[in-house]
Amino acid sequence: MLGCERLPVVSPESHEGEGHLRIAHLTTVDMSLALLLATELEVDQEAGHEVLGISAPGSYVDRVEALGVQHVPIRALTRRWNLRSDMAAFFELLRTLRRLKLDVLHTHNPKTGVMGRIAGRLAGVPVVVNTCHGLWARAEDPLFKRLFVYGAEALAIRFSDFELFQNADDANTLRRFLKPGRWKVVGNGIDLDRFQPDPEGRRRVRAELGVADDEILVGSIGRRVREKGLAEYAESADRLTDKAVFVWVGPEDDTDAAADVPHQDALRFVGERTDMPSVYSALDVFVLASYREGFSRASMEAAASGVPMVLTDIRGCREIGTDNEHLLLVPPRDAAALTDGIGRLLDDTALRARLGTAARARARTEFDQRRVAQDSLDTYQAVTGGRVLPLPAAADRINVLHVLPHDQARGAQVYAGQLRDALRGDPHQEHLVVTLFDKPVEQAKPDISLRVPSGVARRVMNPLAVSRLRRLVRDRNPGAVVAHGGESLKYVIPAARTTPTIYYKVGLSSAEVSRWSRTLLYGALSRRATHVVGVSSPVAAQIEDDFGVPVERLSIIPNGRDPEIFHPAPADDRVRARPLILWVGQLEPGKRPELFLDVVDALRAEEIDFDAAIVGEGPLRAGMEERAGALGVSLLGSRADVPDLLREASVLVFTSAPNTEGMPGVLVEAGLTGLPVVSTPAAGVADVVAQGDTGLIAETVSDLTGHLVELLTDPGLRARLGAAARARCIEEFTVASTAGQWRDLVALVGFRRGIPGQQEASSEL
Repeated sequence: MLGCERLPVVSPESHEGEGHLRIAHLTTVDMSLALLLATELEVDQEAGHEVLGISAPGSYVDRVEALGVQHVPIRALTRRWNLRSDMAAFFELLRTLRRLKLDVLHTHNPKTGVMGRIAGRLAGVPVVVNTCHGLWARAEDPLFKRLFVYGAEALAIRFSDFELFQNADDANTLRRFLKPGRWKVVGNGIDLDRFQPDPEGRRRVRAELGVADDEILVGSIGRRVREKGLAEYAESADRLTDKAVFVWVGPEDDTDAAADVPHQDALRFVGERTDMPSVYSALDVFVLASYREGFSRASMEAAASGVPMVLTDIRGCREIGTDNEHLLLVPPRDAAALTDGIGRLLDDTALRARLGTAARARARTEFDQRRVAQDSLDTYQAVTGGRVLPLPAAADRINVLHVLPHDQARGAQVYAGQLRDALRGDPHQEHLVVTLFDKPVEQAKPDISLRVPSGVARRVMNPLAVSRLRRLVRDRNPGAVVAHGGESLKYVIPAARTTPTIYYKVGLSSAEVSRWSRTLLYGALSRRATHVVGVSSPVAAQIEDDFGVPVERLSIIPNGRDPEIFHPAPADDRVRARPLILWVGQLEPGKRPELFLDVVDALRAEEIDFDAAIVGEGPLRAGMEERAGALGVSLLGSRADVPDLLREASVLVFTSAPNTEGMPGVLVEAGLTGLPVVSTPAAGVADVVAQGDTGLIAETVSDLTGHLVELLTDPGLRARLGAAARARCIEEFTVASTAGQWRDLVALVGFRRGIPGQQEASSEL
């Protein structure tokens, strides 16, 4: 194949002229400023801005001011909804905002979010930003309540410059009211340095509570109100009182003063505490039976502390992790289901350990509150215009929609989300992730979910998915729509119409070419795309040879990974007594995990002392368990701590069949970790692994075994190949480097199609 080149990487434009801003954060009570927004206040100050906190005054004012933040009281503010007092609070807030002469007002909480956006605009504050921490109404609430809440939000949105959402569900609920290009999903975070396992704190807190070492302690943490699932938790405690000690940690709340519930004598109520990392560490099981959450902070803190969790299956809890992988999810308002979930953990020590480890690993990568705080700061800089981060006119900043069938913990979904995040601050383009079908949020954290029910029609073409995507394209008027994979392509081509489209083909032997009829179909769809991107050289060759896409409409952009997640172990980490060879992937035929067992079998005959482990789940697992056990290979199942396992390993073994894969992401992950690989010559492997320089490639069991003998007996060779692999992957396969190529491709496609504002961006190509 000739003429198919990777796009050049163009560094994002630098932005000069950052200046001092006067920023105020508005909440209903001072506790929210001190406990929920402390890091955001600190990040704003570290950036050189003057920061104020506005709320009703209370016992947390001293803690707010200890952060270096001026507290401004609104004395009429209360949590309770009352027309007379709320009107008084609104006018007091309006007078205060006019006096403060702010540059940015950032509103939080349901009540102050609504009144603050309106008052901020009426007071002439130049920039008003709101964070939705969780809608006050759910889909199952009465119609009147939903109309009131959604109507109030729709009105308030018209007065703000930008909307930030902690979860995608809330953004989707309000999507019809949002201003194009003026909202995003940012997630939530906590202080990861503070919340981590604390053995000494565990011993101290359990001693204070009178809980013996051999007793199981179950805890729920939060305000003592019904909507936190107090009744269901108390009933579960009553049913399981012979198996564990149950506590509730948190203050009573004046919004639910009559919160007495049946069976509450089975609970031990503990007041508010300030040593929360120690409290979480003292727990053996964390429970949150809440009916409504924005993005549960207590659950993130428990996860970071390594505590196994039982949460209700609601928005704001589903984002914490995947059921039975990081935690257990149970239906809300269902005491029997909650009891069963808690009982499973009480009866299964191994399950508690597995979920706690996986939850902590996910928290370390997903719940950094400094990242969330930086998102807010970036938003101020973007919206304030020339004083901080100049943005082009709205017509020049185009949307780019990245379409996935659904969200799942696979490479394409992970990369789409990371690509969106890497391009978040680009002044010309806004990249958004869109999922078509209704599935739980996992890795990509879609900005927009079209929530089309999965069904039989999906196997061919679901007309509802086409209709909803077409409506989205019409409403958003994007500069380009990117189809990630063949299933997305089926919907993008008919929905996009005249909008430029890009097909990102990430696999070689897929359903698209399994039969001649599919080859014809996907060939026709590919040729209708404005541009086609292959993830590797073999994939690009297939696009040209089998699908007939002209080479001038074809590019290669490889997979990327985050080097802050995948990095070598610190030099002072303890070295394993025996080297570990690791296999990572789905346990399915194309990945050939049984070939790994063949290699281990041959390697055992070499009398080399080593450990071996397989990470992953799939249909082949049951048939492998007996042989794996006999060979001493640990089947670790699906794991959230793959970066840590790669750092612990000595060699990664990759065994996929030659006509599978596209560009194996795990090879990039290993390379960034500084881990040498021994691999079969599957498609895309040669794009990542330089034979003899960054890894070793072979086809037969004998040759694979020989390469492993070399590496396991020569630590110097392992170190040399690992260092070279990291250098290569840092240069070519990080998310940042590949994101630059995507930015340039979108600019080029837009320029060819006459998209306004793209000529300047594409002139660098």
